[in-house]
Amino acid sequence: MKIGNIISDSKIIEDNFNHYNEISQIDNDFPTLIIGWAKTKEIYKDKVSILHKQISENLFWTFSEKERKVDFEVDIESFKNNCYKKIGDNLHYVYLDILHGKYKINKKIIQKIYSLTSPVSYISKNNMLYIFNENLIFGIDLNICDFIGVKKEKIIGRITSLPNSLLLGNEIFNKCKEIIKKIDNKERLIPYIYKNGEYN
Repeated sequence: MKIGNIISDSKIIEDNFNHYNEISQIDNDFPTLIIGWAKTKEIYKDKVSILHKQISENLFWTFSEKERKVDFEVDIESFKNNCYKKIGDNLHYVYLDILHGKYKINKKIIQKIYSLTSPVSYISKNNMLYIFNENLIFGIDLNICDFIGVKKEKIIGRITSLPNSLLLGNEIFNKCKEIIKKIDNKERLIPYIYKNGEYN
């Protein structure tokens, strides 16, 4: 799964980051870090300041290792952490509150879930069902469903019967756990990470 761009004349290997030599090659959907003051000046001329490392909302620069090693190490780590924190920012989380939610709202949520055309679902160890599609993540607590008499097998059966539905088990957690750690253990993002990663 790619989450950011790094522009550098020398190869920098970072998992989950695209590496480019030129600004024209970047994927504009991701934040970008340019390595090297000389490289930054070459691209932006007098439009950048050595005092401000943020060029625009999603564009940053830092010194190369040869120019200022301490700045390089701190800035690249900060950039990576910020990119990980942005995972899922474009998604909306909808919790189906079976106990306290209003009937009409819950009915609309269920109808929306049943209208999904290619959902990816994941059941966590504590029986939370997360369903991702169309930039939405739905959360359903299967323990509460069991408690009120709705069997979790019935819910899972309905979800897996949706067109192009994919249900992930615990094995996917092991593949995604390094990213999950870096995003504050937000397990609800696993279906999104799976669909956008190299796990399938």
